[in-house]
Amino acid sequence: MFPDYIIQTLKEGILDFDKKIKGFANPDSILTAIESRSSSPVRILRDDNLESNIKGLYPCGEGVGYAGGIMTAAVDGIKCAIKILEKDET
Repeated sequence: MFPDYIIQTLKEGILDFDKKIKGFANPDSILTAIESRSSSPVRILRDDNLESNIKGLYPCGEGVGYAGGIMTAAVDGIKCAIKILEKDET
């Protein structure tokens, strides 16, 4: 999705940050999104389990239309995480 120079810069930044916070570059970690400085008039639809029509994709936060700021985006992320955990329990 990104040009090689951006991917390489992200890799270097993550490894550098791991020196400050051990475990930040854990191989099991998932990089889920980048922060943008814009808001979107788009809302990605999701079902009662907060999953989109693409199986395994749980859109959450500002960029997908479910929050209006950093706190509500964080809360929406927690709600999605809970739904994922509940799904894994079944």
